[in-house]
Amino acid sequence: MSVHRTERVFTNLSCNQNCAFCDTRRPNDERAFVALPAVLTRIDAVAEAKTIVLTGGEPARRKDLPAVVRHTKQTGATVVLETNGALLDDARIAALAEAGLDEARVHLPGWGDECDSVTRDPGGFDATRTAIDALRTEGIPLSIATPIVAANADAVPAMAEHLAPLQPIAWILGAPNEGEGVLPLPEAARVIERAEAAARRVDLTLRLAPHTHVPPCLFEHPARVAHLFSLTPGGADRPGHARPTECSGCAIADRCPGLPDAAAGTPVRPLAEDRVRRRLSLISTVEDQIARELYQDEITRRPGLPPQPVRTVRIGFRCNQACDFCFVSTHLPAAERADVEAAITEAAREGAHLVISGGEPTLDPSVAEYVALAKREGATFVELQTNATRLGAKVPVAPLVDAGVDLFFVSLHGASAEVSDTVTGAPGTHVKTLAGIDAIHASEGALRLNFVFCETNRHEFPRYIDIVAERWPGTNVSVSFVAPSTDMVPRTAALIPRYTDVVPALAEGIRRAHAKGLPLSGFDSMCGLPLCLVPDDLGEFFELPEAPEGYGRGETFYAEPCQRCDLAGRCFGLRQGYAVLHGTDELKPVRA
Repeated sequence: MSVHRTERVFTNLSCNQNCAFCDTRRPNDERAFVALPAVLTRIDAVAEAKTIVLTGGEPARRKDLPAVVRHTKQTGATVVLETNGALLDDARIAALAEAGLDEARVHLPGWGDECDSVTRDPGGFDATRTAIDALRTEGIPLSIATPIVAANADAVPAMAEHLAPLQPIAWILGAPNEGEGVLPLPEAARVIERAEAAARRVDLTLRLAPHTHVPPCLFEHPARVAHLFSLTPGGADRPGHARPTECSGCAIADRCPGLPDAAAGTPVRPLAEDRVRRRLSLISTVEDQIARELYQDEITRRPGLPPQPVRTVRIGFRCNQACDFCFVSTHLPAAERADVEAAITEAAREGAHLVISGGEPTLDPSVAEYVALAKREGATFVELQTNATRLGAKVPVAPLVDAGVDLFFVSLHGASAEVSDTVTGAPGTHVKTLAGIDAIHASEGALRLNFVFCETNRHEFPRYIDIVAERWPGTNVSVSFVAPSTDMVPRTAALIPRYTDVVPALAEGIRRAHAKGLPLSGFDSMCGLPLCLVPDDLGEFFELPEAPEGYGRGETFYAEPCQRCDLAGRCFGLRQGYAVLHGTDELKPVRA
């Protein structure tokens, strides 16, 4: 199993800034340590790493920094430069780009005068901002690193609004635990939670710095920030960290290193919920998990037609919502562009319907290019799965239609903002989804809405149908049922209702849809209900082609009542996870 190793190499220890909390800075460098041969030797010692981070001190104090970058690039690793940027001018940035720098990670502990107060470098913020603009102009990918300390704790969340227009790869938050003015880890966790909410509102990707660790149990709601973590079983041993005795009963004790030694004595609380363990965890390596989730091959069926192959390609994994029933590992970085293009091209040439998905695919500025690629390679049908929160104002619909989107499949999981925002875990996004759907409806794009029944929203379906009929008349509504399909989805009654508890609202919604001329779909898919429980005329389901032998059997099965059902083979049966939670007694065999 391959491991994605990241190694940090110090190029020097002196710095042009003087942050009080810094435990690395030295007023002067030892000649033997900063000599170029010594630095190159340290780089060669970690040449097997996938990513090498050149750090300091401030590496830009070295006049030979481009040569250091060039040598590092020759190892085959991704080269990241950690810098405050204040010493970088246009010429030096151009030289770094020519040397092969892959990413500049700019240290920015505040905005404006507040930054200079933290760094104790008057004028430093203006110099850094100039460098950021120059890095963007030169095309060097940019991330912003912000340490959370006592001096900036109150102002960090507000930085999200300033950083979003810079379009960085990510905003990286760390919590130093040594040095002057550090913040107790529980307080740092509160700041991260507020910053995560602020970043989500402006579609800014947030990550946690890998070289500092804030245990998940210190967050008020660990499940809400679980996408920031990717803990691996067996990863509990980490130098400079220890687990207090309270950690012995924690569900992630085998993968969380506990507390940094400098934060010893901080109260911790064991995490008991299995759903939290699943969401915090990485199953194997990052590369393996990306490869496993990059695409998914399925079939779709329509009455009287043969099964149609469908490939869902996830062009990115991050999302600006956080539905509890989502089975996508939203903490993963996007796959390499070449791998995404290969997955699209292969399916298009084989005649599969293409579904461009995520996470939230409109967070990727290349989404229209991927759609156009699918069409060029022969795809006859391209669907874009989206929550539509960015469509209209931030992402115009017309270029997507022009690129070849045949259907916008939009997730809308409630009739009210209160319910919808609770289901998506993203307050304020319901109104954005409505605006995005308006933009699609006003365009030439075909539209289908997806309503996933769960315990929180099941009572709203009839009202949902009324709203759709009034605001977007004639729109198809796809009916889905929360699927306990992977370990990412909590298998609890608080999320997954019984089918029979859903049926009354579903039946009333179906009645209203028929009366208002809204087409309904989704019952014939694995994400629907067992067909025997659909409260409608079942006649058309007898015209469905049977699913290929064994299709879906790892996830679904035929219970005893299914053996006596004439729709067996056309129905996928019952999900394994549902049967474990609620049993099989609701099934009623259908006789032709």
